[in-house]
Amino acid sequence: MNPTDLRVIKTKRALSESLFTLLESTMFSSITVNMICDEALVHRTTFYKHFYDKYDLLSYLLQNITKDYFEKDLRDRIHQPFQSIATFIDFPITKISEKQKHDPKFFETGASIFIEKLRQDIKDNQDKIEVDSDIPIDLVARVFEATIQAMGEWNNINECYPVDSKTGSKVSLEKLDEMFNKLVNIRIKDV
Repeated sequence: MNPTDLRVIKTKRALSESLFTLLESTMFSSITVNMICDEALVHRTTFYKHFYDKYDLLSYLLQNITKDYFEKDLRDRIHQPFQSIATFIDFPITKISEKQKHDPKFFETGASIFIEKLRQDIKDNQDKIEVDSDIPIDLVARVFEATIQAMGEWNNINECYPVDSKTGSKVSLEKLDEMFNKLVNIRIKDV
C-alpha cells in the first residue's frame, strides 16, 4: 500500500479523526474497532489494512498530535519542557485528557509513545546538546524523559499546591521548568 496515495491518506485521517472524536466522550478501553469504523464510515477490513488494532491507531494519532511539539525550538524543549508541552496542548486534547484520566490503557499507551519520542529527540539532537562526555547520550535521554514523567506525576498527585485554572497544573509551568533545570543538567551548545 502506497502511503502517499490520496485514498490511504484520507482513510487514515478519517480513522484518526474518528478515534479523536470518540476519545472526547468514551473511555479508550471501551472503544472498539467497530465503533471507530462506524464513526469514520469505513469498513472493518479497511481498518485492518491500515492499522493492526486500536492501539496502533492511537499511536498514529498521537504521533500526528505531537508533531508540532517536536518542531519547536530545541532550546525551548530542553530548558522549558513543561511550558513547551503546554503550548502545543489545545482544548480538544485537554478535553480528551480529562475524559481519559481514569483509563490506564490510554495513559500507558500515550505516555510510552510520547516518552519514546522525547528519548529519540535527545538522541537525534545529541550534537547540539552539551553534557559531560563521560555520560552516554542514551542515559541522558532516559534521565531527561524520566524526570519529565516523574515531575508530571508528582505535580498531578501533589495536594499542597493550588491548581492553575488555565493549565490544570498544580505548580506553575515556569516553576516546574525551574525545578527541572535544577534536577537535570542538560544545556544546548551555543552555535
